[in-house]
Amino acid sequence: MRLQRMAWIGLLLLFGGASSVRAQYDFGYPHRNIEITPFGGSRFGGVIDLNPSSTNVFDYLTIKSTWDYGVMGNVDIIPSLQAEFMWSRQPTELGAHDFVTGITLPAGNATLDMYQWGFLIALRDPEAKLVPFMVAGLGFTHYSARQVTLGFSNGFSYNIGGGVKYFFAKHVGLRLDVRYAPSRTTRSTGVVCDPYLGFCYPATFANHARQGQANLGLIFRF
Repeated sequence: MRLQRMAWIGLLLLFGGASSVRAQYDFGYPHRNIEITPFGGSRFGGVIDLNPSSTNVFDYLTIKSTWDYGVMGNVDIIPSLQAEFMWSRQPTELGAHDFVTGITLPAGNATLDMYQWGFLIALRDPEAKLVPFMVAGLGFTHYSARQVTLGFSNGFSYNIGGGVKYFFAKHVGLRLDVRYAPSRTTRSTGVVCDPYLGFCYPATFANHARQGQANLGLIFRF
Protein backbone atom coordinates (compact mmCIF):
# COMPACT_ATOMS: atom_id res chain seq x y z
CA MET A 1 0.00 0.00 0.00
CA ARG A 2 2.89 2.39 0.75
CA LEU A 3 4.19 2.07 -2.82
CA GLN A 4 0.76 2.72 -4.30
CA ARG A 5 0.51 5.86 -2.17
CA MET A 6 3.86 6.99 -3.56
CA ALA A 7 2.51 6.60 -7.09
CA TRP A 8 -0.51 8.77 -6.25
CA ILE A 9 1.73 11.33 -4.52
CA GLY A 10 3.90 11.50 -7.66
CA LEU A 11 0.85 12.24 -9.81
CA LEU A 12 -0.44 14.85 -7.35
CA LEU A 13 2.95 16.61 -7.26
CA LEU A 14 3.05 16.67 -11.05
CA PHE A 15 -0.43 18.09 -11.44
CA GLY A 16 -0.13 20.38 -8.43
CA GLY A 17 2.93 21.97 -10.00
CA ALA A 18 1.14 22.08 -13.32
CA SER A 19 -1.74 24.10 -11.90
CA SER A 20 0.61 26.87 -10.73
CA VAL A 21 2.43 26.84 -14.06
CA ARG A 22 -0.93 26.94 -15.86
CA ALA A 23 -1.89 30.12 -14.01
CA GLN A 24 1.36 31.78 -15.09
CA TYR A 25 1.25 30.60 -18.70
CA ASP A 26 -2.37 31.01 -19.76
CA PHE A 27 -1.56 34.33 -21.42
CA GLY A 28 -0.90 33.61 -25.09
CA TYR A 29 -1.51 29.86 -24.71
CA PRO A 30 -5.09 28.78 -25.43
CA HIS A 31 -5.13 25.45 -23.59
CA ARG A 32 -2.83 23.33 -21.45
CA ASN A 33 -3.42 19.59 -21.82
CA ILE A 34 -3.34 17.08 -18.98
CA GLU A 35 -3.13 13.39 -19.91
CA ILE A 36 -3.69 10.30 -17.77
CA THR A 37 -2.59 7.03 -19.43
CA PRO A 38 -3.09 3.63 -17.78
CA PHE A 39 -0.99 1.09 -19.66
CA GLY A 40 0.10 -2.52 -19.87
CA GLY A 41 2.65 -4.50 -21.82
CA SER A 42 5.96 -6.24 -21.25
CA ARG A 43 9.22 -5.59 -19.41
CA PHE A 44 12.11 -7.75 -20.53
CA GLY A 45 15.74 -8.58 -19.80
CA GLY A 46 17.90 -7.81 -16.81
CA VAL A 47 20.09 -9.62 -14.29
CA ILE A 48 21.10 -8.82 -10.70
CA ASP A 49 24.84 -9.44 -10.29
CA LEU A 50 26.02 -11.17 -7.12
CA ASN A 51 29.45 -11.66 -5.54
CA PRO A 52 30.19 -15.42 -5.51
CA SER A 53 32.34 -16.84 -2.73
CA SER A 54 33.31 -20.17 -1.15
CA THR A 55 29.87 -20.28 0.45
CA ASN A 56 27.91 -18.80 -2.47
CA VAL A 57 28.11 -20.41 -5.90
CA PHE A 58 25.59 -18.05 -7.50
CA ASP A 59 27.04 -15.21 -9.58
CA TYR A 60 23.82 -13.52 -10.70
CA LEU A 61 20.04 -13.61 -10.52
CA THR A 62 18.03 -13.59 -13.73
CA ILE A 63 14.88 -11.46 -13.99
CA LYS A 64 12.22 -13.26 -16.01
CA SER A 65 10.70 -11.24 -18.84
CA THR A 66 7.03 -10.79 -17.95
CA TRP A 67 4.09 -8.44 -18.33
CA ASP A 68 3.97 -5.05 -16.62
CA TYR A 69 1.37 -2.38 -15.96
CA GLY A 70 1.11 1.12 -14.54
CA VAL A 71 0.07 4.69 -15.21
CA MET A 72 1.62 7.80 -16.78
CA GLY A 73 0.64 11.39 -16.11
CA ASN A 74 1.62 14.19 -18.49
CA VAL A 75 1.03 17.92 -18.45
CA ASP A 76 2.00 20.59 -20.98
CA ILE A 77 4.83 22.94 -20.01
CA ILE A 78 5.06 24.67 -23.38
CA PRO A 79 3.78 23.49 -26.77
CA SER A 80 5.51 20.20 -27.70
CA LEU A 81 7.06 19.75 -24.21
CA GLN A 82 5.39 17.90 -21.34
CA ALA A 83 6.41 17.04 -17.78
CA GLU A 84 5.77 13.38 -17.00
CA PHE A 85 5.44 11.01 -14.05
CA MET A 86 5.41 7.23 -14.61
CA TRP A 87 4.76 4.34 -12.24
CA SER A 88 5.39 0.88 -13.69
CA ARG A 89 5.07 -2.48 -11.89
CA GLN A 90 6.51 -5.83 -13.00
CA PRO A 91 5.53 -9.02 -11.13
CA THR A 92 8.28 -11.47 -12.07
CA GLU A 93 10.34 -14.51 -11.08
CA LEU A 94 14.02 -14.68 -10.20
CA GLY A 95 16.45 -17.42 -11.15
CA ALA A 96 19.82 -18.08 -9.45
CA HIS A 97 22.68 -18.90 -11.85
CA ASP A 98 25.26 -21.38 -10.53
CA PHE A 99 28.64 -20.43 -12.08
CA VAL A 100 30.07 -23.89 -11.31
CA THR A 101 27.41 -25.98 -13.07
CA GLY A 102 25.98 -23.30 -15.36
CA ILE A 103 22.48 -24.22 -14.21
CA THR A 104 19.86 -21.59 -13.32
CA LEU A 105 17.60 -22.60 -10.42
CA PRO A 106 14.27 -20.99 -9.39
CA ALA A 107 14.85 -18.38 -6.67
CA GLY A 108 11.32 -17.15 -5.97
CA ASN A 109 8.97 -14.34 -6.94
CA ALA A 110 9.76 -10.64 -7.01
CA THR A 111 8.03 -7.34 -7.76
CA LEU A 112 9.78 -4.37 -9.39
CA ASP A 113 8.16 -0.94 -9.01
CA MET A 114 9.66 1.85 -11.11
CA TYR A 115 8.98 5.53 -10.28
CA GLN A 116 10.16 8.03 -12.88
CA TRP A 117 9.94 11.81 -13.36
CA GLY A 118 10.86 13.22 -16.74
CA PHE A 119 9.94 15.01 -19.95
CA LEU A 120 8.24 14.16 -23.24
CA ILE A 121 9.03 16.00 -26.48
CA ALA A 122 6.45 15.85 -29.29
CA LEU A 123 8.05 15.62 -32.74
CA ARG A 124 5.15 17.28 -34.55
CA ASP A 125 2.12 19.44 -33.72
CA PRO A 126 0.87 18.01 -30.37
CA GLU A 127 -2.72 18.77 -31.43
CA ALA A 128 -2.42 16.45 -34.45
CA LYS A 129 -4.05 13.02 -34.50
CA LEU A 130 -0.72 11.17 -34.87
CA VAL A 131 2.10 12.46 -32.65
CA PRO A 132 5.51 10.71 -32.49
CA PHE A 133 7.54 11.61 -29.42
CA MET A 134 10.78 11.12 -27.47
CA VAL A 135 10.84 10.64 -23.69
CA ALA A 136 13.41 10.46 -20.88
CA GLY A 137 13.29 10.44 -17.10
CA LEU A 138 15.03 9.78 -13.78
CA GLY A 139 13.88 8.14 -10.58
CA PHE A 140 14.26 4.89 -8.68
CA THR A 141 13.17 1.26 -8.74
CA HIS A 142 11.94 -0.60 -5.67
CA TYR A 143 12.81 -4.30 -5.55
CA SER A 144 10.70 -6.62 -3.40
CA ALA A 145 11.55 -10.35 -3.15
CA ARG A 146 10.21 -12.98 -0.76
CA GLN A 147 12.29 -16.15 -1.02
CA VAL A 148 15.70 -14.55 -1.60
CA THR A 149 17.62 -11.79 0.22
CA LEU A 150 18.81 -9.20 -2.30
CA GLY A 151 20.75 -6.99 0.12
CA PHE A 152 19.10 -3.82 -1.23
CA SER A 153 15.58 -2.53 -1.85
CA ASN A 154 15.86 0.68 -3.91
CA GLY A 155 18.13 1.60 -6.80
CA PHE A 156 18.59 4.69 -8.94
CA SER A 157 17.04 4.20 -12.38
CA TYR A 158 16.45 6.13 -15.56
CA ASN A 159 14.71 5.65 -18.88
CA ILE A 160 15.03 6.83 -22.46
CA GLY A 161 12.83 5.97 -25.39
CA GLY A 162 10.00 7.09 -27.58
CA GLY A 163 6.80 6.12 -29.23
CA VAL A 164 3.67 7.48 -30.84
CA LYS A 165 0.31 8.80 -29.72
CA TYR A 166 -2.83 8.49 -31.84
CA PHE A 167 -5.93 10.48 -30.90
CA PHE A 168 -9.09 9.03 -32.45
CA ALA A 169 -11.13 11.62 -30.52
CA LYS A 170 -10.27 14.99 -28.98
CA HIS A 171 -9.97 13.61 -25.46
CA VAL A 172 -9.18 9.92 -26.02
CA GLY A 173 -6.27 8.22 -27.74
CA LEU A 174 -3.79 5.37 -27.77
CA ARG A 175 -0.11 5.52 -26.80
CA LEU A 176 2.60 3.08 -27.90
CA ASP A 177 5.64 3.53 -25.66
CA VAL A 178 9.04 1.77 -25.87
CA ARG A 179 11.90 2.46 -23.43
CA TYR A 180 15.34 1.35 -22.29
CA ALA A 181 15.07 1.39 -18.49
CA PRO A 182 18.11 0.20 -16.44
CA SER A 183 18.22 0.23 -12.63
CA ARG A 184 21.13 0.09 -10.20
CA THR A 185 21.25 -3.08 -8.12
CA THR A 186 24.25 -4.49 -6.21
CA ARG A 187 27.85 -3.27 -5.99
CA SER A 188 30.98 -5.17 -7.01
CA THR A 189 34.70 -4.62 -6.49
CA GLY A 190 37.26 -4.71 -9.27
CA VAL A 191 40.53 -3.26 -10.52
CA VAL A 192 40.90 -0.11 -12.62
CA CYS A 193 44.14 0.58 -14.52
CA ASP A 194 45.19 4.05 -15.66
CA PRO A 195 46.47 3.77 -19.28
CA TYR A 196 48.51 7.00 -18.97
CA LEU A 197 50.09 6.70 -15.51
CA GLY A 198 50.43 2.92 -15.70
CA PHE A 199 49.15 1.91 -12.27
CA CYS A 200 46.09 -0.02 -11.10
CA TYR A 201 43.89 0.38 -8.03
CA PRO A 202 40.83 -1.36 -6.53
CA ALA A 203 37.44 0.26 -7.14
CA THR A 204 33.77 -0.35 -6.42
CA PHE A 205 31.29 -0.53 -9.30
CA ALA A 206 27.51 -0.17 -9.34
CA ASN A 207 25.83 -3.04 -11.17
CA HIS A 208 22.69 -2.51 -13.24
CA ALA A 209 19.66 -4.54 -14.25
CA ARG A 210 19.49 -3.51 -17.90
CA GLN A 211 15.84 -3.82 -18.85
CA GLY A 212 13.57 -2.62 -21.61
CA GLN A 213 9.82 -2.24 -21.77
CA ALA A 214 7.14 -1.90 -24.43
CA ASN A 215 3.64 -0.79 -23.47
CA LEU A 216 0.28 0.19 -24.94
CA GLY A 217 -1.86 2.69 -23.07
CA LEU A 218 -5.23 4.41 -23.31
CA ILE A 219 -4.91 8.23 -23.10
CA PHE A 220 -7.52 10.36 -21.37
CA ARG A 221 -6.84 14.02 -22.22
CA PHE A 222 -8.38 16.93 -20.33
